[in-house]
Amino acid sequence: MALTQAQLDELREIDTPTILNAIEKFEVRPNTLGFTGTNIRYLAPDMGVMLGYAVTALGDTMSEAAPKSPDGMFQMWEAVDESPNPVALIIKDFGDDPTHSVQAGDGMATFAKVLGADGIVTDSALRDLTGIKEAGIKPFALGLSPSHANNRIIRAQVPVTIDGMDVNPGDLVHGDENGLCTIPLEIADKVAAVAKEIWEAEEATRQAYLEPGFNLDDYAASRGVERRSGSRGF
Repeated sequence: MALTQAQLDELREIDTPTILNAIEKFEVRPNTLGFTGTNIRYLAPDMGVMLGYAVTALGDTMSEAAPKSPDGMFQMWEAVDESPNPVALIIKDFGDDPTHSVQAGDGMATFAKVLGADGIVTDSALRDLTGIKEAGIKPFALGLSPSHANNRIIRAQVPVTIDGMDVNPGDLVHGDENGLCTIPLEIADKVAAVAKEIWEAEEATRQAYLEPGFNLDDYAASRGVERRSGSRGF
């Protein structure tokens, strides 16, 4: 069930690391799953949080012998059009040269925005960064490359893995300058409230550290551990 606009707006106010901290509280998946690593970067972090329901696709731009057909691309656009808004368009590179494989530029970004997308995520490259930003699409990619080469979409709405993050069609994806994560739908309406509680607790902890004279003994006491004297053996 899709979230309300107010619930979506709440999630957009929260950074992705805190979203992940909140998800941990629900114990619905291992803490080592559900987020990207160091390869995918937000190419326009000034645009703010990206949030959307995943429409997934497989793209291949660098294969010379691949058949060229509009069917896969149209299937992807149909899925974007039929998905609840906002959409996170997730394009998985299906070739063997992701640093040269450009999955979208300003034209695709503009049409994606018209159909309700908030961002485009790929584990290969994008191009036309200025135009993508002007279209209002938040771009996440391995980097930038100038040519669309033999741009094609093989098929849409299949499970994909982007930089270690498994994404299924319809998953809720959240991203900012720190990276991306999926928000399990069964807890999506509860995550924002827990995240705000975590913010408050973390801020109280930071302020305690800044109190004059706060030291390691105070830290140990706050964590309920006993500070040992002498060598710790390492």
